[in-house]
Amino acid sequence: MAFELSRFSVRPLVVAAVLGLLVGCGGQSEGGGIVPSSSGEQPDFPIPDPPDVPPVDYPDVPTCDPDITVAADSRALMVRDPAVLARFSLDRVLQQIITLAGEDTTPDELVRRLFDAQNPAAEGVFADNPHCDDPDNAAFKNGAALFCPRAEGALASSTGLFEAGHPDSFVPVAIVNRFDLTPTSGSTCGEHRIVYAKTSGRTDPSNRVFLIFEAALPNSLNFDVISGCRPVAEAWGSLANETDVEVVADKLEELFFTGLQGFLPVVHPDNYGAVSSEEDPYSASHGQVRVSQQMQVPWEMREYHLKRTPPGSMEFKLTFQPVTVKNNPLPELFDSTNDSETAVSFRSEFVNISLWDLGQKELPKVRMRTGKQFNMGESVVSGDASVDYASRAIGVAGSDFASEIQMGLDLYGVGLDCPPTDPLTPEAVLHRATSLTCAGCHAPQRFLGPDRSLGCGLTFPSTLGEVHIDENGTLSEALTDVFLPRRAEVLSTYLQACDVGAIMNSLEPSDGAIPK
Repeated sequence: MAFELSRFSVRPLVVAAVLGLLVGCGGQSEGGGIVPSSSGEQPDFPIPDPPDVPPVDYPDVPTCDPDITVAADSRALMVRDPAVLARFSLDRVLQQIITLAGEDTTPDELVRRLFDAQNPAAEGVFADNPHCDDPDNAAFKNGAALFCPRAEGALASSTGLFEAGHPDSFVPVAIVNRFDLTPTSGSTCGEHRIVYAKTSGRTDPSNRVFLIFEAALPNSLNFDVISGCRPVAEAWGSLANETDVEVVADKLEELFFTGLQGFLPVVHPDNYGAVSSEEDPYSASHGQVRVSQQMQVPWEMREYHLKRTPPGSMEFKLTFQPVTVKNNPLPELFDSTNDSETAVSFRSEFVNISLWDLGQKELPKVRMRTGKQFNMGESVVSGDASVDYASRAIGVAGSDFASEIQMGLDLYGVGLDCPPTDPLTPEAVLHRATSLTCAGCHAPQRFLGPDRSLGCGLTFPSTLGEVHIDENGTLSEALTDVFLPRRAEVLSTYLQACDVGAIMNSLEPSDGAIPK
């Protein structure tokens, strides 16, 4: 199927009067639909008179339908059918990004530059590429790279990245709906992901790499989360009971490569960080590409934003720029003997800002937000630089950071109603913080112990070692038993359109706190 597209330069901007809907209209109309906003302030910019600007067709107010239910194991949340995945090759995705960006490069060069960022400048394949020892490398502005080079840097010289069956080639293993990451502000309609696995990982457990393209899709109605994101939710919802995989593939192609009416296609440079900044927290970002890798020990995760380099130049290359891994604070900041201004500031924010959210009694509500100045460039599973925060914070009672956390728990009354046999201790809080990092979420057994206890009755679900989806599309228990059911609940509640309060409560807070 042909997939050449004209370049998207602009998209319609619609100003929706939704404020009243979000803050004061949680009931239903007599007809069963959501009560719309009654009024809103007029914009302070001039509005052109018709017929210069055609009238905007606002979507109808959704009608309440409590019978809509999305199953956790349906294609509305995860698609792994080979016939569908065949249409989502890495080459095709990258070529669309390049075409829409209007750049003169190739998918092969784009991927090789991504991995060249893990080489030092002296060993780099591309002289004008960011490298792991560059002083201006955004990923390591808070601390030098732990491993420079990494073995994965050799992929910058590989000739087999797009050769079918080659150990260095990448194949799609899952298309993932993360509509549950939609923020209450309505700035985006969640994330829509494609997971690629390095072919070698199917037979060699010591040579595994995953590329995860995590596109944040902008809301076509700007900040109207109830109506603006409904076409996206319905597009995914229509796959729940669809048995014809060709129909599934066609619908996903429209969403990802063509774009729903009024929306950018999911596969668009703007949706992978081209308009992001380091100010963006994880769940309030404009998308990213993440790498989970183990061609050498330790297993680690990294994050990239699609950028043009250098900024402001008329002649620049489209590249995946390394950035800090969001919500992954440097482990040394938890050490109370670290009296640097950054460490003292971090520990103060942790106790006075993050502690309340970390102490929540429901797993989806356990959150943490880490400022950009505290994040590391790698999220590491093992070794001295791992995200084992408890080992850094627990020392001599009364003089360690764990003691400060306990004082915070007492001061704010966090965890008072926890079971006496499973209290919320400082160690449990630290384990919760670890579980919210990339490495902790994917390899919880490395940090939380065999029972993966988080205190106060919570247990982190098990994974497939260091991944949630492996090279064969196998899913972790964390996905099948916890995460997918939660995502199904969020999508079902949204599609039912019966309770604004329930919808808003299920979506992500707009402050960018890390989600599950």
